[in-house]
Order: sequence, then structure tokens, then C-alpha cells
Amino acid sequence: MVRLIIFTLIYFQFSFINATCVSVSSDNWGNPFTWLCNGSPSVPGCGDTIVISAGHTVSIVAQQDYSGCGSPMYIYIDGTLDFPNNGPKLKLPDNSYIQINSGGQITASGGGGGNSNNISKGGTTVWKASDGTQTGPLNFGAAPLPITLVSFEAVVKDNTVQLTWITSSEINNDFFTMERSFDAKNWEELLIVNGAGNSNQFLSYMETDFNPLEGISYYRLKQTDFDGQFEYFNVVPVRFTKNHTFEFSLYPNPVLQNETLNVTTSFAADEEILVVVRDLQGEEFYSKAFITIENQEFIGVPIDESIPKGIYIIVASSENSIYSKKLIIK
Repeated sequence: MVRLIIFTLIYFQFSFINATCVSVSSDNWGNPFTWLCNGSPSVPGCGDTIVISAGHTVSIVAQQDYSGCGSPMYIYIDGTLDFPNNGPKLKLPDNSYIQINSGGQITASGGGGGNSNNISKGGTTVWKASDGTQTGPLNFGAAPLPITLVSFEAVVKDNTVQLTWITSSEINNDFFTMERSFDAKNWEELLIVNGAGNSNQFLSYMETDFNPLEGISYYRLKQTDFDGQFEYFNVVPVRFTKNHTFEFSLYPNPVLQNETLNVTTSFAADEEILVVVRDLQGEEFYSKAFITIENQEFIGVPIDESIPKGIYIIVASSENSIYSKKLIIK
């Protein structure tokens, strides 16, 4: 089993990727040396994922007001979140999420009761001192999806298989694992790619299998959180023949509205080919099945005004193969 760690990110736009802040000591929330945020001491900010480690007590000794943030925050408590003074509050933006794991707790050691200390999300109080100590497992708010996957594709190119996937958001995402199988039942780990941690922008990942299996094989994507939870995504089949040149070309590209896009592939004759055009958010604008008559046949795709100008992904797939390219419509 080959275990290869690679990190390749292509940004569709310049953007700030939010941090994951992990407590490294028991101290004040507002002390930057309480945390390591993406490896550096820093006070947590808008959109960050916050982890209070087991054995640590992080104290709210002054008001922490994130209510004006445009991005939600995610707090995972394995230790203690404490309010030792009367009055300070933790104000989180709307749609934030708090998860108290087993062994974790929220406390108000300073006493005072009532609403003297509280936690709110979007202006709504979700915990107050009078509620008493809260222990895990418990959560406030709907659990966020770890990632939103726009697309995942495996495409034969020369004597390799190119693996690409696009996410539109990532929360608490530690890493991806690419797995490969010859029968879609028995899987081997092919490579590991670091995740972005937290992001609300489109991110594109691209990796290569330099030693693909002969014939039909399968790839699947696994995503793992910082807390070890994981999920699998769709299985993609690929047909590979060594030293065989696979073709997938688009002409013209860029293409104008009301023009016909010519698609050429090396699918075999009499194969049923499904051609799909999606934007970068995954919305489908065109889908049609074709029966190829001969290898290298042109497939005409009409680009009418129902498809707005912009950047798209066009995918041509058969039962055993899939190809994709970026398409620009002007």
C-alpha cells in the first residue's frame, strides 16, 4: 500500500481561509497564547473552528462579541468553557454550532446565575448561567456538513489517471483520502491530501495516479474531520489501457452563445455517451445522451442563451469511462 501525502490547491479567487484554533493551555479566551490557530498563536476570529482540548479550561473573562461576523463559528469542547466572572458573554454569529463532547462541559464558576453570563447565536440565547453546568454529549445548533462537494472526477490522460474534485465549503476538514479498487468492493489507500480546515470559497484539488490499474477500476473520495469522523463520496469508474491515447477535446473553447460546441472523445463505436454541462456550483444546464457511430466522432452540443456566459465543467461519460474539461462561454 502506497501512502503519499500531497497538498495541491487551486483557488478560483483570492480568499481568506478561516483557521482552526486548538487550545494549548488553560487560560483566558482573549489571550493569543491560549490557542494555536493554523499553527500560530492567535485569538479566534470570525468563521474559525475552535477546539477546547481535553484537560484545558478556557475562560471567558471579558465579553467576546462575534455577532457581527458574516461567517458562522464552530466550537468543539472536549475540556471546559468557563465563565469565572459575572457579566461577560460569548456572542456568536447566526448558524454557529457548539458541540460538547463526552468529558467536556460549559460552566459558570463565578456564580451570579440568571443571564449574567450567557452564550448567544445570532442574538438568541442558547445557554445562560442559570441553566447550570452543561456536560457532553450535547450540541447547540444543527451540525454543519464537513464539506460541500461540487464535483469529483477521474479522467484518463496519457498513461495516468487525473483525479480532481471541487469543494464550495469546508468545515473542520482535516484531510482527504483517495481510494482505488479493481472491483468496487476491495479498496486500497492511494494517496492523502490535506484539507483546507475551514473555507467558504470554491477550492479545486488535483492529483494524479501515475500507476493506474489496467482495464476498469474505481476511485472513491473519503473526507476526515479533525475529530476523526469521516464520510465517503461517490464512486467513479475508469477504463484504462496502457499506451492507448485517450482523446477529449472541445472546439471552439471559449464558445459563444448560439454556437455549437464540438466534443470529440475516444469512446468506442456504439457506446452510449452522456454529455452534461454544469457550472462551478454544480447546477446542471445541459444533459443529453448520444450513441456514437465511430471512434473520434464529433458530438454537437448547442450552446443557446439558456446557458449564461461564464465558466463551466463539461463531462462526457459512458458506462466505464468519464472525461471532463473546463468550458468558457462568452
